[in-house]
Amino acid sequence: MIWLIVISFLFYSLNVTGFRIGRFVLCTSCIKDEPIDLVFWVLYGASVVAFIFAPNVGQWMLLGVFILFHAVQVIFTYRFWVFPKQAKIDSYNKYFAHTHHIIKPSDKALIPDTFHIMLFVMFFVNLVAIIIHILT
Repeated sequence: MIWLIVISFLFYSLNVTGFRIGRFVLCTSCIKDEPIDLVFWVLYGASVVAFIFAPNVGQWMLLGVFILFHAVQVIFTYRFWVFPKQAKIDSYNKYFAHTHHIIKPSDKALIPDTFHIMLFVMFFVNLVAIIIHILT
């Protein structure tokens, strides 16, 4: 369980530092573009540390962080996958035009870039894993 949490945290940390190799851009740093992500990173980091050193408290903190993450994503992202608005699609495609996409962006649907697809999958897997961990 701990390896999953740590790997996901390290992957999410790329959002803070940015990750680029030559022309390949997985993600840009949130510090300049979206500083609110830094707040979530600090909450996530504190939860990981708590889970390592005080598992009984940390498991609940992690659960809260993953629920908060998905709630925020429902409000700001997931709903646009299901009910796309042209302005949001255009804005997203413009903002993430330089990042890597495993699925080609569309003018008719919001298609996340590679980093966000991987992040959403990792966080969902972490949410399920922490729920199973708490229940067992």
